[in-house]
Amino acid sequence: MVFLGPIANVTLSRPVLKPEDIQQASSIQIKMLVDTGASKTVVDRGIAESLGLEPIRFEPMIGISHVAEECPVFLLSIAIAFADGPRTTLMTFTSEMIGMSTPPTPRPFNGLLGRDFLRFVHLSYDGPAGHCDIVGNSPDSTAPYSHGTHAGNKNKRKQQRTARKKNRR
Repeated sequence: MVFLGPIANVTLSRPVLKPEDIQQASSIQIKMLVDTGASKTVVDRGIAESLGLEPIRFEPMIGISHVAEECPVFLLSIAIAFADGPRTTLMTFTSEMIGMSTPPTPRPFNGLLGRDFLRFVHLSYDGPAGHCDIVGNSPDSTAPYSHGTHAGNKNKRKQQRTARKKNRR
């Protein structure tokens, strides 16, 4: 039996400088696994190529096979939406991402959100429910190209967790 961690719905696009530009850029919506064990964000190289991107360089990477593989590095933007009650805010992250080959076994996700992205957010993981809250940092954080993100407060997150627990009963 294989257990998967939390999966986030994101929009990948060619690099953008302003969050509102992501809607005009060539983009694709995919699912990415939240992976605190991955130091870098990884995406299926076919997706990056389908956006018309060329690698900016190649870099040796060691994945779960423990064998070094020369992988293309692409410059991409990730947009992820955060719900805060009736309001939705968008965080856009532009960075180098590793392009990996598609695994032979189909997976329900097309990439990994690694620590290079996760360092700009707060995670709250409910293991038994398999649910993860991703909360953006404040707008004045050091996240590159972040927009409209907010930290929320501890009481609000606690109320949300309590409400989810009641809904599961």
